[in-house]
Amino acid sequence: MIKLLKCLALGIFFPAACSTPQNLWEEMMMRDAGGRLYLSSSELENRGPYVRGPYGAHNLFDGNSATCWSEGAKSDGLGESVCVSIKEGTKSFILRNGYAKDLELFNSNNRIKNAEISIFTGINIPGEATETGVLFRALQYKKIKKIVLADTPAKQEIAFPFKWKSLIKFRNSELRSFKKINRKKLAAIKQEPRAVFILQLKILSVYKGNKYDDTCLTSLSFENITDDEHAVENQANIYVNESQNAILITDKNGKTETLVSDPKSIFQILEISPDKKWLIAIHMDANISHTRVETNYYLYNTELRKKIPSSYIANGVGELYGFDGSGEEIFLLYADNKEMTDKKIALSEIYNKLQ
Repeated sequence: MIKLLKCLALGIFFPAACSTPQNLWEEMMMRDAGGRLYLSSSELENRGPYVRGPYGAHNLFDGNSATCWSEGAKSDGLGESVCVSIKEGTKSFILRNGYAKDLELFNSNNRIKNAEISIFTGINIPGEATETGVLFRALQYKKIKKIVLADTPAKQEIAFPFKWKSLIKFRNSELRSFKKINRKKLAAIKQEPRAVFILQLKILSVYKGNKYDDTCLTSLSFENITDDEHAVENQANIYVNESQNAILITDKNGKTETLVSDPKSIFQILEISPDKKWLIAIHMDANISHTRVETNYYLYNTELRKKIPSSYIANGVGELYGFDGSGEEIFLLYADNKEMTDKKIALSEIYNKLQ
């Protein structure tokens, strides 16, 4: 391969690489490849935003060993990266290093030796998209992991190096902050922002090719944890079962009960309290053909298996943001639409009204 580096002209500036100092938001224009969102810092023979080039990152997900992603930077591509959306509960990722079409091409090009793995929370406001992709505001998780890849064209599986409990807490916290900042904009469109996890793989060092100075990666896929595995792993577990349009609770003995179920609704768990006795859920109409999707927030008590009437929280209660505190002093954070301010109420006060 011979490098041909071209500028990516999007009309609007977005950082070319998906790397940024920690605690700073950045904008990522993510493209779609069969349901997988992706972004690369560069690609060999880049043909611009409207054409998928022969060595673009979309090749990582086509299941074809005759294609690959090749970075497009000068020299050996140290510091170049690819970002990919992943599902909550991912337990490993499987990749094929180098250009694995055949042994000659594998040896001719660079392969990744050491890489840095980091996770971002990406948030999209519905409607913020162009012909070239979907715009996400992304914030990097504080921890970074380093991995070493084998110098082989065969598949290799890497265990997911982060704790999902910490990542989910990070996402929920940043999503609450994002929604507060963008409250007026979200109220105008009457839709919830979309939050995703984004994995970034950055090249730190390479196995040198004997002919070209291009660093390649043939494929990247993910192994996700199942609902049953998730329940066993977390013992008493609360989760959304999409196939049943329900929120389920599985106790430490493996018994599963339905907290709420509705075939006409899509559920999303916004946050679970530290003691797991309360949760905030979002209900949305399952008929997503509507241009505007009505979003409703509900508080549930998981011990009593009850949905809490909004009047138990406050008159004019709006969005439910999350929980604050621990032990006996846990508070519900919410928006008071009547007074147009943010407030909190002790969960013990709400619980007393249930008795």
